[in-house]
Amino acid sequence: MVVTGLGAISSLGPTAGELWDRLLAGDSGIRTAENLDPAIINCTIRGDVNDETIPNRFLEGKTLRNTSRFARLAVEAAGEALMDAGLIDDETYEPRTSLEPAGAVIGTCGAGVHDDFLDAWESYKGRGVRGVPIHLHVSFPHNLAGYGVQSRFGMGGPSLTLTTACATGAQAIGEAFEEVRDGNAPIMIGGATESTHHPMYAAGFAVMRALVTDSNDDPAAGSRPFDASRAGFVLGEGAAMLVLEDLEHALNRGARIYAEVLGFGTSNDAYHPIAPLPDGRGGARAMRTALDDAGVAPEEVDHINAHAASTPAGDLAESEAIRLIYGERAPSIPVTSMKGALGHCMGAAGALETIAAVRTISDQTIPPTRNYQNPDEAIGLDIVHGAPRARDVEIVAKHAFGLGGQNACLILARYDGQEP
Repeated sequence: MVVTGLGAISSLGPTAGELWDRLLAGDSGIRTAENLDPAIINCTIRGDVNDETIPNRFLEGKTLRNTSRFARLAVEAAGEALMDAGLIDDETYEPRTSLEPAGAVIGTCGAGVHDDFLDAWESYKGRGVRGVPIHLHVSFPHNLAGYGVQSRFGMGGPSLTLTTACATGAQAIGEAFEEVRDGNAPIMIGGATESTHHPMYAAGFAVMRALVTDSNDDPAAGSRPFDASRAGFVLGEGAAMLVLEDLEHALNRGARIYAEVLGFGTSNDAYHPIAPLPDGRGGARAMRTALDDAGVAPEEVDHINAHAASTPAGDLAESEAIRLIYGERAPSIPVTSMKGALGHCMGAAGALETIAAVRTISDQTIPPTRNYQNPDEAIGLDIVHGAPRARDVEIVAKHAFGLGGQNACLILARYDGQEP
């Protein structure tokens, strides 16, 4: 199964190309959030999407107005991915051929609960039923992003919505991969979307003391994955979608192939709703399952695109998991995290980072971990930082871990050009 199209919206720009270029440049999408009052909340920085830059090419009129923000982001990213794959026309934005057999697995954590439901609740308290939008129950629910994607592009195949906390994006791609591998659809969209700009999203993490509080005056320095000074994560948002396609189907239509997906694994720490297993055993189970699923030995992995959210416990637990799987090789494997540039995009994080992992393979270049300046001896890994690193990369492991003990891992590879 191969990746033939990429689409993304993030704080670094409204396309997958801008995301990649700016990650390589070491840019930051984290800025002061105007709707976070420092008198109320102790973290006022966030990796926001600039709505004014989103072209909104695929929805219009009443449909656009009645679609929740998280779903609009998903449709736009999915449309870009389909265009990138050559499956829809880049002028008419309509499918070049019927996509009825195709499907989608779309993930999200918060959906439109903050943007739509909370606002409707406030209106209801003031005006009663008259204050409730008539489209409320077809706007905020989690599966409406999947509906938006599949209805807009006529995709009548498998349909699934996933919510597995911060592992959501990678797990959605993994589940979409399995739908293609199992023969249930020739083409699947796999990805995730998240809208976090409502202040309640940040408030929930602030009260947990999960957000970094030392960088309000220097937003770009707030997220510091694997760094010894890491002190909490920064919220981000966005959407990322990948076109996953049966190899024979892709070759028959002459598609460009970015990379292969070889395997997928998932597990649960079964330990704590917030804290990871300190020894990394939970994450290591997902990593081992993915490698076994792919038929790949640990010795064959050339690079790790890490979850690394910039939390003291989480980054350390991930490094322990890496050591459990890779043993003596662990310190020599190049590792990178995208969250120094994007913040933690919740459900969308793993999908945005998988785009970076795919481009690492296609471009043979590892993007740097932003804000990595002070090595942590307890981490003890080769953290790519300062500048992109050119590297012969055949196989990449992509990690994603989340609240509720959720763990996911994808194994991606360079396409070798062989027929199916």
